[in-house]
Amino acid sequence: MAIEIVVPKLGLTMKEATLVKWGFGPGEKVAAEEIVLVLETDKVTYEMPSPGAGLLHPLVEAGETIQVSQVVGYLAADEAELKKLAAESPAASAGAVAEAAAPVEAAAPAAAPSQATAAGSDGRVKASPLARAMAKEHGLDLNRLKGSGPGGRIIRADVARALEEGLPARPAEAPPVPAAEEELGLSPAQVIPIQGVRRIIFENMRSSLQSQAQLTIHTEASASQMVALRQALNQRSGPEGGKVSLNAILVKAIAQALKQHPYVNVSVEGEEIKVWAQIHVGVAMDLGEGLIVPKVRRPDLKSLREISRDLDELVDKARSKRLMPDDLQGGTFTLTNLGAWDVDDFTPIVNPPESAILGAGRVVDKPVARDGQVVIEPRLSLSLTFDHRVIDGAPAARFLKTLKDMIELPGLMIG
Repeated sequence: MAIEIVVPKLGLTMKEATLVKWGFGPGEKVAAEEIVLVLETDKVTYEMPSPGAGLLHPLVEAGETIQVSQVVGYLAADEAELKKLAAESPAASAGAVAEAAAPVEAAAPAAAPSQATAAGSDGRVKASPLARAMAKEHGLDLNRLKGSGPGGRIIRADVARALEEGLPARPAEAPPVPAAEEELGLSPAQVIPIQGVRRIIFENMRSSLQSQAQLTIHTEASASQMVALRQALNQRSGPEGGKVSLNAILVKAIAQALKQHPYVNVSVEGEEIKVWAQIHVGVAMDLGEGLIVPKVRRPDLKSLREISRDLDELVDKARSKRLMPDDLQGGTFTLTNLGAWDVDDFTPIVNPPESAILGAGRVVDKPVARDGQVVIEPRLSLSLTFDHRVIDGAPAARFLKTLKDMIELPGLMIG
């Protein structure tokens, strides 16, 4: 009996998602737990493991919006069941049906550059959407391939065969620029659609600045004791104890400061200011595909090692595309740290619906006056941006002062 491929509910508020791409072509054999498709919500990109083994029969094209619990495809037990599915439940498109009917083993070898490729009436190379995406990813020219699908259509197996046989990638060519425009005109080297994660960042940042009266205040703290604390904890950790990061210490300090200044731990909902009973600190991360802000839940109740383990797990989930929407929502405050890029000071933008965000710069040795003498010590710049509609300047400054004190004397975080 065929296995249904059903869209999972990835978070409490998830209702729909976009099917970004299929991991296999129609009719191809899929093993259990292999990545069968990629989903994208307004929060995360999720690689969905296959619910079982079988021959893939997709019902939905890549790029379509799909609903939670929707059946988007089947896994057939054998060729006979695959043909039955094709008859009873048509595939996503005529092309997909054709690919499903074409045995993968029958794929023709890659064509030599001189061989002709089947083209449609409009002169465009005939290829499935998956084959096009795969060829684009690896820089292959579809004109150099011979399709093994019906009518010479290029399918995924043809691209895979070309890659195995080492067909050279097409050389990168700069877009042609008319001679008259070479000096004065502008031509894009690349056009990036505002979609997916970039669309979310685009809308959130615009909404943040349009809907809040944001103000940023700055200070600088001695990082000597914070650095010493981290070194001491890491020297005492066992081989599997895990390392405590500076971000973990900052998250803990933020949480403890918010306990003392609860009116910074707020959000605006409609005509109400809500002071949250819980503290959930988001930590901004950029792993190469856009900014995400997963949350550390209740750091005020956790040890530094527990917070550091939470951060390590969130980074690992983000890199392997296993973050769930629930990992990214429900925050009450955000930390963004640009120290790794040698940034000293910057003005962070509040992450709605929160009302405040802390920007941390790099820890850098600086000369400072202490007890009438100039000494060199590690210093850390702190920038607090807050919504001035709901957080007044003096309470914000008091919060930042408390945070600075905890960084300079980490023992103040106890209790």
